[in-house]
Amino acid sequence: MSRRYWILIGAALAGTAVRAQTAPCCSVTAVDARTGVVSAKVNAGGAAFQFAVTDARVLAGVRSGQAVYANFATRQVSLDGRSACCLIRSGTTPAPSPAPAAGASPGRPAGPTPGPAAPGLPTLSRALAPPVPLPTISAGPPHPPAVAARGGLGRFDARPVAGTSGSATLLHLRGLDGIEQAQGLPDGARRLLAMHVRTLPVGDSNHYIVNTQLAQDWARTHPVPPSVKPSDTGGDGHSGCNSFSWHCAGESAKHAEDETSRQAEELRKKAQADWNHATSELAHDWNIAEDCMADHTLPLPNIPVQFTIAPGMSLRLEDKGSKDLGGGGSASGTVQGTVGLSFPMQADFRAQLDLFYIPCMPFVVRAKSLSANGKMTVGERLTANASATGKFDKTFTIPPTGGPRIPIEVIPIVIGGVPVAELDVSAYIEGNIEVGGQGQVDGHFQLDNPHEAAFEFTCSGKGCQGNSRNIPDPTTATEGAELKGQVFVKPDIFTALQLDFDVDALSARAGPQPYLLGTTSGCAAGSASQTAGGPSTTQENHALTADLDWGVDLRAEALVGGQRIGQPFVHSVTGDKHLWFRDLAPGGSNALMASISGLTQTLPGRPVQYQLKMPSCYPYTNPVQYRLSWTGGATPAPTAQCQWQGGQGTCIADPTRNLNLAFSWPASGIYSLSAVPIGDSHHRTFNPPPQATQLAVTVKAAP
Repeated sequence: MSRRYWILIGAALAGTAVRAQTAPCCSVTAVDARTGVVSAKVNAGGAAFQFAVTDARVLAGVRSGQAVYANFATRQVSLDGRSACCLIRSGTTPAPSPAPAAGASPGRPAGPTPGPAAPGLPTLSRALAPPVPLPTISAGPPHPPAVAARGGLGRFDARPVAGTSGSATLLHLRGLDGIEQAQGLPDGARRLLAMHVRTLPVGDSNHYIVNTQLAQDWARTHPVPPSVKPSDTGGDGHSGCNSFSWHCAGESAKHAEDETSRQAEELRKKAQADWNHATSELAHDWNIAEDCMADHTLPLPNIPVQFTIAPGMSLRLEDKGSKDLGGGGSASGTVQGTVGLSFPMQADFRAQLDLFYIPCMPFVVRAKSLSANGKMTVGERLTANASATGKFDKTFTIPPTGGPRIPIEVIPIVIGGVPVAELDVSAYIEGNIEVGGQGQVDGHFQLDNPHEAAFEFTCSGKGCQGNSRNIPDPTTATEGAELKGQVFVKPDIFTALQLDFDVDALSARAGPQPYLLGTTSGCAAGSASQTAGGPSTTQENHALTADLDWGVDLRAEALVGGQRIGQPFVHSVTGDKHLWFRDLAPGGSNALMASISGLTQTLPGRPVQYQLKMPSCYPYTNPVQYRLSWTGGATPAPTAQCQWQGGQGTCIADPTRNLNLAFSWPASGIYSLSAVPIGDSHHRTFNPPPQATQLAVTVKAAP
């Protein structure tokens, strides 16, 4: 904020003093408890007026006949003659504004000359002065981030900034020890901040941003008596940090426990009482309203946050002649190959920054909360190329070289023309990918998982809250080559929008956390059988399939000094869902065809037993749903796993075990019994359906 702006505010504050009323001017005539409107009259003359009481607790104490104070020039009412509680809504006419006293300027009245009251009314006390307007706050144009990564701030930090009204030096003070160690801070301002920081409850920021030039200008016109200082019992003796607010970076878990202790709360209440007493005295000395020393919210909404990036990485998978893959991986044979991972990201949000601001200490602000509302599109693409014999398993940390933040842009935060801080916009990626397999592996495959997440979140020292909207199923694509054995890729990646206020005074990150399990399975098997005295038979089955499961959680977390604080927000958006299945074998995998065995010749009316299951290369164990049909008007025996109706039915059964069925045909002839799997309990859908397996049944005439 410009120096001139603050001088004008300070001058306005200094010129609002009026002489105090020695006796109330008015009395209450009626109270409407439903609307909060109170009717009153002027004792001298009986003029009627109404004022509104918005605080239910205050309204409960107002009674008909009660004496009150009123100032019709400022349209305010006081119940005690010291502090304003209410605004006059109707009745009486405010007096005209007085002419400026000699020597006064438009921005700085000359001394505490009282303004006139309504006819017959004395002026009200200083507490009913018009409220001080909050300064303007805006977001400057974004610019690229610095090449060098910025580290976290220390307990106090000073840095120059340049704005539209010149340059200024800003102090960044974290906690009590930052206030005590800061250089260039006027003594009166230091003592007030040291008192204020002790009053902060858990969840309020203890990171103060101070404009030193404004603080020095303020100190010259706002003397703080030596008696106004922290009491010995109202502070925090733990490493100089403020244990009542966000605890200092690097502090122990014991400190966090102390924050919620009864003793800490009692100390905070004592500090609050000290602060209230001090601000009351200062309000009297400076001729200001006590509310001028209270925290107000200074909001900055509708900050545009938009970016498109596509980071990627490639990871090597090899045993280098040993059984240790490194990083927790292992192999029982030989393995080599690569895993590719990329994250095309697109974000379109509107962010909001809320600051704490004390009008009568206009040289300091604190972070209150960070919010954002919008949508993010993330496309996770996984590719795997592997050649292996035996079994292998390896987990990769993402990103592999650390530094999960990807800086996007820096947005200056400007108050009154002076940048006081910055809002850093980043993409944040962290997680891991597990890659494994078994058998004779020689192939490759690719899995895509692009999805759009619309969500909103708010983070403060208490943690985060959020909400998600309309996250549709992603689209997918895959391709593969010949594969034997099984290869799986299981990522657990968190991709988020991250907002950092003043480097690390308050950080908020939120985004979708999808979880995937992509599995590619290859198998080839043969079997032979021979009946006593009969011919031998051989059977071969093979499968090459790819499967993708997924789900999305919305995750949001708040940080101070790079450490997570408060309660994170994790919400399951979709639940576990099967996303996609495909048969990759040229011509189809015959291991997806049901196997039916049993007698192929029978007599009319005689029940015949049949067994139904999936072939040995079928890659999944979830119960399979079969569709069966038959000709010849056969009657099926009741079976718990099946439902029959008019020559057809459906059955659900374990694919690895025989499902026993029985049919009887009423007349001789040549008929058929066919079965086809159409899906399973994991919501895989075999589409297009595999070829139906058909068994010919000859029913001979009875001898």
